[in-house]
Amino acid sequence: MEQISIGSVVKLKSGSPPMTVTGYGKKYGSGKILVTLVEDKEQLKCQWFDATGTLQQDTFPVASLQLA
Repeated sequence: MEQISIGSVVKLKSGSPPMTVTGYGKKYGSGKILVTLVEDKEQLKCQWFDATGTLQQDTFPVASLQLA
């Protein structure tokens, strides 16, 4: 099975537009990913374009994503 990594196209298991993984790490304090260590792949930072073509970005738990 292919691993999710930076550059992978993913979607939420519950449904979402295709999103590109741009980083990974652990969330700290304010909820932002502050550290991006290979061993800390708890959260994936993703970017996607919404219905209006605006670039969006958020972080998601690895367990909530699957390859698109």
